[in-house]
Amino acid sequence: MKVIRRWLAGEVVNNTVGIKLTGGPFNGRTKIVQLSQDALPPSRLRARGGRGQGPWNPAAWHIYTPVRSPDAPAGWMYEYTGADTATDN
Repeated sequence: MKVIRRWLAGEVVNNTVGIKLTGGPFNGRTKIVQLSQDALPPSRLRARGGRGQGPWNPAAWHIYTPVRSPDAPAGWMYEYTGADTATDN
């Protein structure tokens, strides 16, 4: 639990860190990701919506891309770029 709390606080532990998601159906959540050898997060995240009600299509994959953010504890944020409704996901 201590390591998870450190990740969620934006601290890099064992080349892993928690990065906040902004916008879209997962706004405000934190995704724990493995950084590359260059200390970069994955180039995009794909997440599928849950059972919640709202304007989001739960069958669609939602795409987030990393953006440098000096205000974020991890130095990065993931911004929502839209839904990928293609059926070949």
